[in-house]
Parts: sequence; structure tokens; C-alpha cells
Amino acid sequence: MKNYYFTMLVLALFSFTQIQAQFCPPTGFATDSNLYFIYDAGTSACVDRPTTVSIGASVYTQTSCGDELSVYGLTSGSALTDTSSFAADFGFSICEYSGGNLSAEEFEMIFKTLLKVYPNPVTRGDNLHIELGVNTSVKVEIYNVTGKRMLSTGKSDLSSVSVDVSTLENGIYIAQIITDMATITRKVIIMN
Repeated sequence: MKNYYFTMLVLALFSFTQIQAQFCPPTGFATDSNLYFIYDAGTSACVDRPTTVSIGASVYTQTSCGDELSVYGLTSGSALTDTSSFAADFGFSICEYSGGNLSAEEFEMIFKTLLKVYPNPVTRGDNLHIELGVNTSVKVEIYNVTGKRMLSTGKSDLSSVSVDVSTLENGIYIAQIITDMATITRKVIIMN
């Protein structure tokens, strides 16, 4: 009977350990000051992911978390010199990533997750704000519903930009956001 209880205890502990085990995100890539980890949808909740990740002496803190993406920004230490191959310490295990290549779908998902366009509608003030989530060159072109370009502006090495829309009449517009990484369009409503 003692053997039976001992066996059950060992199986219970083994099962509990397996349930509590955490796994490396399947895809990870880095820029010099940011880390991006992509999860399969529904496999990991944000509360279960670490708030900090380290690579050597450098520490990265979570800045954004969603069902399929966690983004970490450099908070101490030096920036990565080799972004194509790195080993990230998640606290529960060290996960190695190499290659640095993302599929078009993964890249688009990351960029769309990080991109924020506000206020929308623009009801007060004269500026439309665009947060990109990463430093990049950006060109913003605003078109009316007939396709006529009404406004164009360009900047470089920014993670956010403000566009003066005070010259636009009230209505619906299409903002085309062109960066080094991708081109995204958003519907924008002006109601000043």
C-alpha cells in the first residue's frame, strides 16, 4: 500500500511540474534596443509572461503585451550588437533565437499591433498623432475619399509623429503611413 501512495505522489508531482512548466516563445527577434516575441494565439496569457528579460548584463522590460506579441524595451545595460542571434533569459529558461527573419504575416502583425493613430476622430485640436512603436523613417500621406492627396509629411528616425490637420475640412480621410518596414492605411475622421 505504501508503494501505491508513493507512486501516486510521484505522478502527481510530475503532472504538477509539467503543468507549471513554461516554454520559450516560438519566434523572437531583436533590434538594437527592443526585443519582440511572438506566441501562437491562445497559448500564453500576458500575466504568465515575465516582465523583464535579460541578455547578458542587459535588461529589457515589457512595454507591450498582447495575445500573440510581447515587446520588451532596453532599460539597462548596452544595446545588442548582433541582433540576428541572441539568447534571452526569461527567468525560467534561456531561449536561443537566430536568423532574425520574420514571415510577412508575423511582421505585419507586429507593426499593426504597435501602430496607434489618435485621436480618431479628431474633434479638438489640429494634430493627428501617430505612434509607431519603433524608431523609423515615416511619411504620412492623407487622402480624401476620392483619392486626392490632401496632405503629405515626412520625418526620419522617429517613434511618433504629429501631423497638423488644421487645413483639412471635416470629413473622412485615409491616412497612409509609410515606413522603412511597412505601409499601413487607417481611416481618419476630422470633426473640428
